[in-house]
Amino acid sequence: MRKRVTDIAIEYRHGNENVSLASTAQRLIYWRTSLASFAEAPLFGHGTGSIKRQFEQAAVGQTGLTAEVVSNPHNQTLNVAVQWGLVGIVLLYAMWWRHLLLFAGGSLASWIGLVTVVQNITSSLFNSHLFDFHEGWMYVLGVGVAGGMALRRKPKPAIHNHWPHS
Repeated sequence: MRKRVTDIAIEYRHGNENVSLASTAQRLIYWRTSLASFAEAPLFGHGTGSIKRQFEQAAVGQTGLTAEVVSNPHNQTLNVAVQWGLVGIVLLYAMWWRHLLLFAGGSLASWIGLVTVVQNITSSLFNSHLFDFHEGWMYVLGVGVAGGMALRRKPKPAIHNHWPHS
């Protein structure tokens, strides 16, 4: 871990020389480009599927890593921010928050669901897993199945009949 963190600065400095050895530098460039794109349309973003177009525009006249055109900034928040702006970010974090609250219990299903959500939030710092096919469906299935089991275990609210008895 220490070596990987130390390599971040080295890769970033030398990333333009050898792209194949610069995954950290690539990611940092993707994030910087995404932040610049987000700053252009912060409230509602540029629209669904706009990431590649934004990277194409940013690559004009550039060389090296800054000239790379990608359709995924390798960060879930930035992926949402570029496309749907602050509105999308709020909805993404509201979804995660609601899923965390859903699994606030002591059952095995709650624990599995909590692990699924925390893993997704953590890995989304370095990837856009919700939009990746396999990882996205694993999240949907994990939260769906564990959530259904957790909800089934929670007590149902009492229904009070307020109609006068005859």
